[in-house]
Amino acid sequence: MPEANTRTVIEERLRWAGLLISVGLATQLISFIWIHPLAFMAFVGIGCPLVVAGILLFLYSLVSVPPHPG
Repeated sequence: MPEANTRTVIEERLRWAGLLISVGLATQLISFIWIHPLAFMAFVGIGCPLVVAGILLFLYSLVSVPPHPG
């Protein structure tokens, strides 16, 4: 049985993907509260790229890990 603190490559990538998506969505939510033209720039310039990067990392982690032997 593996150690409790041992993480596989896919688990690390999924953790980072979830973090990127969460930070991106939080940025987008904050930009909805703030009524200013810069809020739209934060939404499009920071929030959307973070969410897209998280989604792409998630998809990459699914297809790049070799299948488990056995």
